[in-house]
Amino acid sequence: MRILRFDISSRLLHWSHAVFFIWLLITGIGMFLTPKSLLGNPLLKMAHVYASLPFISVPILIYILSSTRDDISELKSWAGEDLKWFIEILKNNKTHVTGKFSGGQKTNFFLTLLLIIGLSSSGFIIWMKSMFSVSFIEFSFIVHDFLAEIAILLLAGHIIFTLFNIESLKGIINGEVNSEWAEKHYPAWVCGKIEVNKNDAKRYI
Repeated sequence: MRILRFDISSRLLHWSHAVFFIWLLITGIGMFLTPKSLLGNPLLKMAHVYASLPFISVPILIYILSSTRDDISELKSWAGEDLKWFIEILKNNKTHVTGKFSGGQKTNFFLTLLLIIGLSSSGFIIWMKSMFSVSFIEFSFIVHDFLAEIAILLLAGHIIFTLFNIESLKGIINGEVNSEWAEKHYPAWVCGKIEVNKNDAKRYI
C-alpha cells in the first residue's frame, strides 16, 4: 500500500527551488570558467542574474498560496531527538525519527536557507555594484564564490543520500511512498497520519 507523503504544493516548492538552484549553479560555473570580463560572459551573466529573481520569488509565492506551511514549520522545529538522530548515525545504530523529517533533513533545510540568504545578498551587491565600494564588491565576490562551492557540496550530498533512499525520491516526485518503508523510517509520522485520517473519517459518519 502507498500513502501520501508530499502533496502537490510541497512538490512544486521543492522542484521549483531545485530547477532554479541548479540553473544558477550551472550559469555561475560557466561565468567562472569564461572570465571575459569582471563578471564573465555577458549572456551567461544575464541568464544567471535574471534567474535569481524567480529563484527567490517563486518558492515564496508557492509557500504563501499553498499548504506547505506545515512542512516548513516542522522543518524549522528542533528537539533533542533530532540531535539523538545524529548520534545514532555516527554510532551506526538504527535511527529513530519522531516526526515527518529527520535531523538530517532539518539540517539540510537550514543550510539551504542560509545559502539562499548568503548567495542572494552577495549576488545583489555584485549586481548593483555601482552602489558599493570596490573593496566591498571584491569581498562579495569571494563570499559568493565560497557559498557556491558549499552549495555544490550540499547538492551533491543531497543527491547521494536520495539515491540511497529511492522511496524517498519517489515521494518527492509523485507524492506517495510505500507504507512499509514509511513505517520503518518515519513510524511516528505514519501513526499520526493514520490518526488524522481516522478523525477525518469520523466526521463523515
